[in-house]
Amino acid sequence: MMSIKRFHEKIYSLLVPDLIRPEKIKDLKDMDIDIIKGIQDYADIIKSSKLKVKKIKDLAKLKIEKAREFAEEHDINPTLIEEWITIAKLIMRADKYRGEIAKKVMLLGIDNAGKTAISKTLTIKYRGNLQAFGQMLKDLLPTKGAVQDRLKVSNVNVMLWDLGGQQQYRKVYLEEPERFFFDTSAVMYVIDIQDEERFDESIDYLERIVKIFHFLKENPYFMVLFHKYDPELEMEPKYQIFIKDLTKRISKILTDANIKFQMRKSSVYNDLTVFNAFTELIRIFANVDVQDTINHILEKHAIITGLDNLVLFDLSGVRVGEYCQSKEISELITALTIQNLQMLVMEDEQVLVEFEGQYFSAVPVYLDGKTIILSSIHGDPSVKEKLSQEVPTELEPWLESLME
Repeated sequence: MMSIKRFHEKIYSLLVPDLIRPEKIKDLKDMDIDIIKGIQDYADIIKSSKLKVKKIKDLAKLKIEKAREFAEEHDINPTLIEEWITIAKLIMRADKYRGEIAKKVMLLGIDNAGKTAISKTLTIKYRGNLQAFGQMLKDLLPTKGAVQDRLKVSNVNVMLWDLGGQQQYRKVYLEEPERFFFDTSAVMYVIDIQDEERFDESIDYLERIVKIFHFLKENPYFMVLFHKYDPELEMEPKYQIFIKDLTKRISKILTDANIKFQMRKSSVYNDLTVFNAFTELIRIFANVDVQDTINHILEKHAIITGLDNLVLFDLSGVRVGEYCQSKEISELITALTIQNLQMLVMEDEQVLVEFEGQYFSAVPVYLDGKTIILSSIHGDPSVKEKLSQEVPTELEPWLESLME
């Protein structure tokens, strides 16, 4: 999520360092193409050619195919001329840029990798329509072009860009990177682990994307998903070999580009693998404090259920998160929880205790194979029923990060 000032500075970083900056950035479009860093040795050839390109605004209109033909005729690296055109297009956009209002996460990969299923899974999850999940899997169609979905993951606003992976769309993204790859916070790169014949194609696309980010001076965090790793594949050794080989190849590409990354297995048939990867990605690139996020979720749940306070513990009695009006209440709930820990853990029973005119209750809760304990103090015995209400599932991936 880039401010207008940072956007402008990034553009100037792509231009010659001794440039006398105009009063308004939009005036750059009427300046000579010589202001672009690296173009100086070729500027005279370009300006005197049949391309009729002298100003930045002329270069921005130049068709990629025509530029490639010119590059071949004059023994110029075609990648260079494509980069210069991209810079010119960024300059043309500069005065219209208003800053992103959400973190931009790109869902990338070749066609049939499973990106659309991941996108829909996340959209359904964070818009609270889990009943639609099964129908979604039946109704999936390939993404055509770029599709954007706005999500709110706890307190982080995210704009999820699902870029269709068909060859004709990939060609557009790579030829017009300023439209798609600029101002990216993170990338989920998806590889179909069941499609061995297309591994090389997917790796090639990844390399081209990484080169574009490097040129644009973007440094998004990468989460690489070995997708369609469905539960039954765990017993087939060849997939472990695939993952080992791909991990080695991808690690080299991203490490050489100084890009930080993680790699995970995922499957929409084990949707928590997708949620956990996405939430971890958000936590890292957005600098989200896991503890604060859990506290925020507990606060919302307490307000919905009518509780004055709510504290979450692990099975050792360690406080994992809390929503409390005071430190004293927090400490009291902690003490009462620890006193009743054996009953909660060993007997797996909810506790209700009267204490100095108040009612303390604690209940074991199961989330994604983990047992946690929720505790609260309330003015009447209804605290027991309030605590028994369904725990928000959005806690799951954050607890995964904190308690793994």
